Amino acid sequence: MMALMLGATVFAAIGAFVIVFEGMAFLGQGVDAYRGKVADQVRQLDGLYVKAEPHKLFFLNIVSSFVMFVVVFVSTGSAVVSLAVCPIGMFVSKLWIGLARKRRLRLFDEQFVDAVGVISSALKSGLSLQQAIARVAAQYPPPLSQELSMVGKEAALGVPLEQALINLGRRVGSQDLDLFVTATNVVRDVGGNLSEMFDTIADTLRERNTIQGKIRALTSQGRMQGIVIGLMPVALGVILYRLDPNLVAPLFNDPIGWTILFVIVLFEAIGAFVIAKIVRIDV
Repeated sequence: MMALMLGATVFAAIGAFVIVFEGMAFLGQGVDAYRGKVADQVRQLDGLYVKAEPHKLFFLNIVSSFVMFVVVFVSTGSAVVSLAVCPIGMFVSKLWIGLARKRRLRLFDEQFVDAVGVISSALKSGLSLQQAIARVAAQYPPPLSQELSMVGKEAALGVPLEQALINLGRRVGSQDLDLFVTATNVVRDVGGNLSEMFDTIADTLRERNTIQGKIRALTSQGRMQGIVIGLMPVALGVILYRLDPNLVAPLFNDPIGWTILFVIVLFEAIGAFVIAKIVRIDV
């Protein structure tokens, strides 16, 4: 009997050791993978001309997760819900970078429409394409000046202007810029009037921006309806919790309540996705 108990104890100890060892290895792999994602975010910040160190960004995400855990725990009083929500804080930096990239791209496109006309006028005055790009880079504020200045720096280092423009299109990721780069390289290869081509591109981009503005105005009601419908369950839950906490408490303290919350979030996400697809019209 003692031998049986001793064997069971040894077996349990070995099993616990294996589980802990494998768990630590899995956790280490997860940390390494997340550090790789943080390093990729740092490279994206470099593309936005924002300097950041990986360990500082990693620490910021950890702090964001902790703050989210505290806020949710104080609001709901449920440690399970708080632990389930706090990992979202690890993606705060990624969300911020995505919003910053979209804002920067929108500002670049707004500046680029007028810049094409300025480049065309500079070519008509006798400047070369590289000189015209340098003039625009000196006249306009960021982000346009930063990206066009990089073209001049690459050309000064011996990179062909065509390749520098291609690199510019890859860095920025703008459809308007891709049109400009493709048309410019084609005309430079086969011959043609660059200034007239730039005037045509500028007119095309202005018409396109006008149409996009009209589309945003026409779809603004649908976007607002989606936001209101999406926030309504959250607002209703907060109001009910303030009026009678005991009525809402089972949602956070009972497995059935957790299932209901999961279903609510799932359907909210599906509804937001469908509405976004309906109101998004590419031109």
